[in-house]
Amino acid sequence: MDQLKLKLQEYYHRYQQLDGHVKPGKEDVGDMENDILSQFGLPASKRFVQILHDFVNHGQVNDHLLDYVSKKLRSAARTYLLSPVMSDVEVLNLARDQKRSPYDVLPELGYVVHDYAIFLVGELLYRRNMAPVDVLDELKKVQHFDSWNDLTLLTKISNYSTHEMYARLRKQQLRFVDDFIQFSHRQVTAKAPAKRPTPVEEGYTPNYRTIAKLNVEDIVFDEHAAPHLFGKIRTGNRYTRITIGLEFSELNQILMSAGEMGVAISNLIKKKMTGPASGKPTVIDIRTEFGKMLRLDSCYLEVYKPQHREGTDWIEDKDNFYFVDKILTKKEFDKRSKEVEIKEKIQECLELIGGSYVHYQRLRRLGITDEEAKLRAGLQDELLFRLSTFLHKLKD
Repeated sequence: MDQLKLKLQEYYHRYQQLDGHVKPGKEDVGDMENDILSQFGLPASKRFVQILHDFVNHGQVNDHLLDYVSKKLRSAARTYLLSPVMSDVEVLNLARDQKRSPYDVLPELGYVVHDYAIFLVGELLYRRNMAPVDVLDELKKVQHFDSWNDLTLLTKISNYSTHEMYARLRKQQLRFVDDFIQFSHRQVTAKAPAKRPTPVEEGYTPNYRTIAKLNVEDIVFDEHAAPHLFGKIRTGNRYTRITIGLEFSELNQILMSAGEMGVAISNLIKKKMTGPASGKPTVIDIRTEFGKMLRLDSCYLEVYKPQHREGTDWIEDKDNFYFVDKILTKKEFDKRSKEVEIKEKIQECLELIGGSYVHYQRLRRLGITDEEAKLRAGLQDELLFRLSTFLHKLKD
């Protein structure tokens, strides 16, 4: 029996001895998986490890089974090694487009499958549309300083920001430590979808923008987190990727405004939510399910970017992730736009009236009588003159 078959056989028996509560891929078994896969030039990504897990699920091991799994690993290696060479940035871009599991992507890039790495890829890259370059830069820094254990320990410390490990990680210029720890705490404590805190509750004033047209590609949700829309908006002559977080009630309101397709998507979401829980976020690929993207142009989304505190200042997040503040129908939007327009015109009129008092003062300084100065400044009406006086004082 050759060396590979001996290793596979040893792996099979070692795996069978695992306690039912111990997850495969840990400790000694994980090392053996890495060793076996590396002999074929394969990373220990989920899809290749799964070949080994399928192997150990057989009732008994024999030469035929060993030959079969060896052949399967060689075939996987041939496909993997002969695939086109891509840069790390291209790998991440493709992974996001194909919604590949971080458990597959990270080993192929040469990084450990750690909670922080999964957060960078699964949350920041996939959900918040962070640039792949920024994600890679962070992965490289963590790998260089070997900070994985520190990051894990820090999530278990309540006042983490005062701990020396936190200071050490900050010196390493890791950018997303706070986000990761807060995200980890939310994952642990989340038992039901909780309404997110408003900017006022958090203590900052957001910068609002209105989205009139949005092409939605995917809707992602699970039982413990609010849904997210992934799509594109037109910015000038090009389309920009955007992620929008919102409540289920807001999602339903948007879908109900999107005609028959919106109703169909809403029904699909209800069906998915009433099905058996998988423990993973549910992704609805709208183009795959319905043959085209969902175009939202019958309502207006007033959105804002979340902000985070740096010292005493609130800083707006740089990635294209927004929260919905209000959803307006076209009628409501037109009404509000008209109100804004009228308020602006009233403000212009008040500024003109206030400015007339300045003209009145100049005329008086030139020796023109009070009555004549008021007449020339257009303030002969006593009420208008008094209003002009007060507006001028307010301006000063």
